[in-house]
Amino acid sequence: MANFFSASQEEQQEILLGFWERFKYLIILAFITIILAIVGRDYFLSSSQQQDLETATLYQTYLESDDKLIGEKIVNSFPDTIYADFVRLNEAKRSFQNDDSATAEELLKTIIDNNADTGEFNPLHAAAKTRLAKIYLDNEQFDEVLSLMENTAELTATMLEQKADAENALGQFGKARESYMLALQNSTNQASMTLISMKISDLEGEDIE
Repeated sequence: MANFFSASQEEQQEILLGFWERFKYLIILAFITIILAIVGRDYFLSSSQQQDLETATLYQTYLESDDKLIGEKIVNSFPDTIYADFVRLNEAKRSFQNDDSATAEELLKTIIDNNADTGEFNPLHAAAKTRLAKIYLDNEQFDEVLSLMENTAELTATMLEQKADAENALGQFGKARESYMLALQNSTNQASMTLISMKISDLEGEDIE
């Protein structure tokens, strides 16, 4: 490089021509690669934005109409989007209200799998676990409730109360008292706090380890 700058103008031109003759195909390929990368990135961003707009519009229509067929279209066409999980959450609620717990359970498990616990609070993940725990409690699957809560980094007041309900049903009164107390500390709803306090006072006693 030092020789290049110290050379005369004619010598510099010869050096550049020699460099071009030697590496011209690599240079052309590099330019083509850069251009394709820029075009591809722009196309990808444009396509992603278009898909996001289409999905958001479709989801808005679903909310306004509560049309199950539109919900199915979102889930089938955009299965990996957050809108698909919102639809699943709503359809799980609908299925539960129609006494179809099996379908509701399947939908909620899909949401949980799609929103793996990363250590940070995820409202969608928490909502799915809360509703699934309710199904388990209604079906007296108390061990399933505890298993569901074990792998959760942050438990809400409702989830702690559900965990305590399961522990109480299994005769784990000491653990149930601890979970109820944590639920009471985390709750901001006066009615819920009153109910949790009643559950604490109704505990039979503490289990002996």
